[in-house]
Amino acid sequence: MNNSNEIDRTKGSIPNDSQSTTKEKAISFDIKDILRRYGLLLSFFVLSLGISLVTQNFLSATNLLNILRQSAIVGIMAIGTTFVIIGGGFDISVGSTLALSAALALGLQGSMHWALAALIAILVGLLIGFINGFLAAKIHIVPMIATLGTSTIIRGLVYLYTGGYPINGQQIEFEIIGSGYLWGIPIPVIIMVLLASLFQFILSKTQLGRYCCAVGGNKEASKLAGVAVDYYHIMTFVIGGLMAAISGVVYASRLSSATPLAGQNYDMDAIAAVVIGGTSVSGGEGTVLGSIIGVLLLTVITNAFNLLGVPVFIQYVIKGLIILVVVGIDSYTSKRE
Repeated sequence: MNNSNEIDRTKGSIPNDSQSTTKEKAISFDIKDILRRYGLLLSFFVLSLGISLVTQNFLSATNLLNILRQSAIVGIMAIGTTFVIIGGGFDISVGSTLALSAALALGLQGSMHWALAALIAILVGLLIGFINGFLAAKIHIVPMIATLGTSTIIRGLVYLYTGGYPINGQQIEFEIIGSGYLWGIPIPVIIMVLLASLFQFILSKTQLGRYCCAVGGNKEASKLAGVAVDYYHIMTFVIGGLMAAISGVVYASRLSSATPLAGQNYDMDAIAAVVIGGTSVSGGEGTVLGSIIGVLLLTVITNAFNLLGVPVFIQYVIKGLIILVVVGIDSYTSKRE
């Protein structure tokens, strides 16, 4: 009897193997969930801390403001690229769209108010986005091929419009958009933050955002559920064209110049930032906030390389490797899931 009582008393105190395994899984899950949610942000702070230890001027107020200012143009572009990739597409024409918008925003100021010139430049970006979306959704051209074609056409139009020469000069008020400050913060940074907040809300809280994710995740299932797949697919490209045009206006205002070569490699930087920021290249998943952090990460890396005197061609190699590694990891994990 005594032995049986002892056994009964100890039953509650001896940990069950299945219970301990469940606790370990829960802890493991929590760690994975934390890394998935905040890993990019942690990487950003760890990278910044590491760079600050090897460079003296990295954490200076001037340099930090410079990093934010440098991030703004690609950051605005990356907002639109986020929607395109989430929707299951790719747009490599945004760099050329930036160039055309910048050229129009400056060139038209000779015959009209700068605000009207900027508005026309933005509307042209919307039109380009619609054409890209129409080619991808209705004509069923692979998005990368469709936007490669439109990118070449747009770049040619920029050369025709500018005659192959830079367009310089602008109305003084126009400079405020790219070079002004508000409460000590560069206006391009404020524009980027406002647009990022707006489109993050649209992506996560509105029907447009939810359906864009659904279309990118599974077109056939979305179609069976009654979603207007083609419409939302086109809308992702329209948003991409809109953001590229706005970044072109900011670019023109900041530099007071627009050349036929403006925006080269900006599309690759935007795509890299979006993928680094956690948007799946297979579509259906991503956040605008993650893309902005991705832009900041790339800008911090570039800034550090410049402070350390690393040649530009080596920077291109490293950026390319980063893109390959991140996309490779994303593709591998997607297949395993």
